[in-house]
Amino acid sequence: MTTQKCAACHRNALQDSKYCVDHKQASDSVITQYKAWVDAYGGISWQDFLGKLSAMRETGSWVKEVVAVELKK
Repeated sequence: MTTQKCAACHRNALQDSKYCVDHKQASDSVITQYKAWVDAYGGISWQDFLGKLSAMRETGSWVKEVVAVELKK
């Protein structure tokens, strides 16, 4: 069985995930934060949210790498 590589880096992806452990944690955080932003903004599209998140200085590198993968979809 071939191990799949993380969609955001060169490391091995977790089983049943396209991300490695660090990028999976970042992805889970992005999904959780999206729900909070939808509530705060009264609705925001996934694409707009990802765009805003990637532009923020405070956004960490793992999250930015996940955002880049998600924006390619």
